[in-house]
Amino acid sequence: MEGTTEDKKGKLSFFQFLNVLRWVLVYNIKLAPAAAIFGALIEIFLTISPLLNAYIFGRLLDRIIQIASTGSSPTDIIPMLLILLAYNLFSSAVRSVNVYLSNIMSYATDYTSSQLLYRQIYSLGIQTLENPDVVNRVQRSREIFSALNSDFDRSVAFVARIVTLAISGLIIVKTMPLIVGIIAFSMLPELICNRFYMRKGWKLYRDETENRRRAGFVFGSLTETSNLHEITITSAYNYLARFYKRFADRYTKENLKIDKAWQSFGFLFGSITDIASMFGYFTILKNLFDKLISVGAVTFQMRSLDSFVNSFSAVANSYVSLYERCLRVSEVKEVFDMKPMIADGSLVMPRSDEPPRIVLNAVNFRYPNSDRLVIQNLNLDIKPGEKIAIVGENGAGKTTLVKLLCRFYKVSEGNIYLNDENINDIQIESWYKNLGVLFQDYNTYSALTLKENILLGNSEKELNKEQMELAAKKANVSSFMETYKNGFDQVLSEKFKGGIRPSTGQWQKIAIARFFYRNSPVLIFDEPTASIDAVSEAEIFGQIYAFFEKKTVIIISHRFSTVRNADKIYVLDNGAIIESGNHKELMKLKGKYHHAFTIQAKGYK
Repeated sequence: MEGTTEDKKGKLSFFQFLNVLRWVLVYNIKLAPAAAIFGALIEIFLTISPLLNAYIFGRLLDRIIQIASTGSSPTDIIPMLLILLAYNLFSSAVRSVNVYLSNIMSYATDYTSSQLLYRQIYSLGIQTLENPDVVNRVQRSREIFSALNSDFDRSVAFVARIVTLAISGLIIVKTMPLIVGIIAFSMLPELICNRFYMRKGWKLYRDETENRRRAGFVFGSLTETSNLHEITITSAYNYLARFYKRFADRYTKENLKIDKAWQSFGFLFGSITDIASMFGYFTILKNLFDKLISVGAVTFQMRSLDSFVNSFSAVANSYVSLYERCLRVSEVKEVFDMKPMIADGSLVMPRSDEPPRIVLNAVNFRYPNSDRLVIQNLNLDIKPGEKIAIVGENGAGKTTLVKLLCRFYKVSEGNIYLNDENINDIQIESWYKNLGVLFQDYNTYSALTLKENILLGNSEKELNKEQMELAAKKANVSSFMETYKNGFDQVLSEKFKGGIRPSTGQWQKIAIARFFYRNSPVLIFDEPTASIDAVSEAEIFGQIYAFFEKKTVIIISHRFSTVRNADKIYVLDNGAIIESGNHKELMKLKGKYHHAFTIQAKGYK
């Protein structure tokens, strides 16, 4: 992946800053267009509201003095009071509307925006998401993502303060132009100070990403109740707690060190602006004493000066704050701008009950940033409906082969063909509609019911109750489902009311049932029975071969004794096929398969 300017220099150029700011505004407007746009306009109005209020109040004050000095009727003040009342009521109504619009934006960020994030992450593909740099970037994005609504508010407030600064600046320039330059110059040291310490804070945050991730994993281990059994027995709690505390103490100490220096110098440089403001007050009062302006005008000009100083300071500090946030938000933008490392194909593979022919031709593969070949010159021809097994010791390359068949990774050399079409040219979603894979590290959806866990095997279609019951029976789920008082509607976690926690072996049977229910033309089982007893394993394997009679079944296993009924068995060693044939043929060879099968078979006696 190409590095960004921020990656290389730890900063954004002004135009990059504006680009990220624009992205934040556009992104939030897309979430809820009407709420975002009207909310932004209201924010601008509310920011300049003190100036409007000061103008009306100044006019009211002058009118009061005029009435008092001329002896006019007190009722003459009523029109100005009505104007002030109308303005205040309007402002209150606008604030109420703004709260409602803010809630709309908040809900959109919490839910709609979250959907956009996980869809984008899903679209990147496995190879992209296994890149450590991408993982770090996604981690930072997840930390920052929930605050995108606040970033939108900050961005709108920044624009509103610029508008207020411009208006109050015009008022001040008209009456005392020299003050504008003095105040602007007095704020430069504080602005430079803020930028300096903001960058230090961002550098610390970015440099500690990997350590925050490690500490986060440790925190997860300490708070996940299912982990506490081993942690308690092994007395690992104190070590893990110290690990997390060391990081938290060191990271907090470094942040506070930056904050302390930042606030100390910020106070020092901020006092310069306070002195400059006093010079402005003196100028306004001098004009009053010289009878050049009225008392109402003094009130309006002093408030305008305050508004100018506060707006100038707010714009400067908002720029610094937004610059820091844009450094962080740029991570989110980059995640949304990312494209998969593997470009999708354009050929649509139709969904069919007839499995395709799968051919691997002289395939070599090495993982990104590695020189070691994990798969070496592998040739494989899997005919439609064939039941094959790929066996080998741990680290032989079996799971890597599954990832290549799923096109999680592109082969380094050679080709994989599906019905004579290169797998790289096929639209991947259309291939997945014909494929079912049960991975060794299968998913457990503990917040869902047993029915939903099985349904996820083919969730795009309406639930077929008969097929679900058959899948549960074939995967031997029915043997323990009788103990579930809610049957298929049983929630599979004790952390939910009325829930129950399946054993590891039961979870594996549920996962196998999911793929019986999927019933794809091509099915790959990667170590499907690792947590199941030998009797259940034999029953399930028999069901697999019978249930998927006309399907292509690929079984990956390090248990040589469990795949003897496959049509053909391939022995993988260091990424290469060293033996192939059916069980009888391989036993006659007296090679690696015979040796491993004999040893493992003794273990079952």
